[in-house]
Amino acid sequence: MTATRTQTYARRAYTCIEAVKGTPIEKKYGALALSFPVMVLKNGLAQATGFLLAKAKDEHIAYLNDLARVLNGVDGNADGNSPGQALHRTIIATDLTAYQRYTRNTLDAAAWMKRYAQGLLKAEATDGDQQ
Repeated sequence: MTATRTQTYARRAYTCIEAVKGTPIEKKYGALALSFPVMVLKNGLAQATGFLLAKAKDEHIAYLNDLARVLNGVDGNADGNSPGQALHRTIIATDLTAYQRYTRNTLDAAAWMKRYAQGLLKAEATDGDQQ
């Protein structure tokens, strides 16, 4: 039986969030998982992923890499870039139709990451501080 896209995202997101549980970045990662879908809706996918790259803190890079893993199921690419860097480069180089599809799929994947962050990490929203 073939899994649906949603089932695949749910399984991959669970694995990623479970791996963060108990680590030093757990709290900030969880808060980021709660706020990322809103960042995409407010600013667009390219700016949201660019923000994570620009911050370059452990929790931001970990979240972007995990998001790429949930979406693509891979840990990097042939260029040696991290999954998050590869995802961002793909997003900024794509045409409008593909960009819209990436946005929709990213929101679906981020929703699963948010649900599991709430459930597994007991994540709480911050006051807008993304540090």
